[in-house]
Order: sequence, then structure tokens, then C-alpha cells
Amino acid sequence: MALAAAAIAFEIGTMYAASGLRVSRGAGALLAAVLVSRWMLPPEHQPWADLAIGVIAAYTLLRQLWHPRMYGRFTSWALAFVAAVYAGGLLGFVVMLRALPDGFWWVALALAVTWAYDTFGYLVGRGLGRRGFMTHISPRKTWEGVAGGLLAAIIVVGAFAPVLGYDWWLAIPLGFLWGLAAQAGDLVASMLKRDTGQKDSGRLIPGHGGMLDRLDALLFVAPAVFAFARLVV
Repeated sequence: MALAAAAIAFEIGTMYAASGLRVSRGAGALLAAVLVSRWMLPPEHQPWADLAIGVIAAYTLLRQLWHPRMYGRFTSWALAFVAAVYAGGLLGFVVMLRALPDGFWWVALALAVTWAYDTFGYLVGRGLGRRGFMTHISPRKTWEGVAGGLLAAIIVVGAFAPVLGYDWWLAIPLGFLWGLAAQAGDLVASMLKRDTGQKDSGRLIPGHGGMLDRLDALLFVAPAVFAFARLVV
């Protein structure tokens, strides 16, 4: 997860760098990795990770101040910092999920909901889609695809109920909410790509784009699943 977060932060910096902003991609990637890794440390050692986060953020800002061309300096620093928090802060919830009792199954649930929503949303939208949904951000999205993805998410959440011990009827509200979280993650990534004029976030995975293209929905599903898991564990 730390490597994935670093890759996503670097990809975001690269996308905006193409528009002329000199984003501190390396610092953003390192900061994202530290944000994820701090949750693997014992509580008494986490302040050291927080100190590292502060040092990296301060160093990156000082580099921007030192640069003679001042136009866009603060924006460049802010983009690197926000990209790190977006990638590392959200993927950190996967690590926190894994640390819970039955953590393996909670992580499996988050992944399964993400994959089910993405896969069935795409298949239903491609086969039955007629009415556009948020087409100003993602032209191929349809309401039919959203409905197919939500139904798939509900079924998956219901399938995990016997394993994780929550009531089966909770699959309906949870699957609906977590499916919406997956859709929100996809839309945010699409917004980033349209904002920078890019088709894919990167070329890390041949034929599939970048790391953000693969994990955009999980970024929002993991915190949503963790919020519920903390209530029942």
C-alpha cells in the first residue's frame, strides 16, 4: 500500500507537471508512503513518522521558496502535499483494516466491493446503458451502470455477512453506501484526468494505465468499510 500510494502521488504530480507546474513529485511520493507506513508502527513510534511528515512538507515548501520563478510555486507545493494526503491518507485505511480482528476478511471485503462495483457497473453500462450519468466528468458513465454496480456491491456485502458476523440485512444499506463510495472514487480520478487533459493517470500497468486508474475506487471504499468495521469489531 505504501508503494501504491507513492505511485499514485507521483502520477498526480506528473499529470499536473504536463500543464507547466513544477510539482515536487518525489517529495509527494515519499510523503504518501510515510503516511501509509505510520499505521504499521507501534503507537509509541508513530510520532517519529509524524515528524518525518512535517520535515518532508517543510523541505518541499522551502525548495519552492528557493526557486527563482515564483509563478505557481505555492500551487506546486500544495498539489504535491494534497496528492500525498489523497493517496497515502486514504490507502492508510487498508492497513488499518488489516490490523483489525479478522482484518484479512475486512480487506477482502473492501477489495471485493470495489471490483464488483467496477466490473458490473462497466458490463451493465456497456450492455444496457442509455442515460448518461455525470457525463461532464466521465462521458461513458450511465445510470444503468451505476444501478448494476450498486446491485453487485449489495450482493457481495451479503456474501461476506456469515464470515464477518454482521446481520445479512445490513448488506442493503452498506452495499449501497460502499458502492456510492466506489463511484465517488472513480469520479474524483476522472476529474483529475479531465483537469489535466490526460486519458490515463500513467503507464505503469501496460494496457490498464497507472496505479490511480486501478485503485481509484478503493481509495474511497477502504475508509467507508473501516468506519463500519470499527463499529462492529
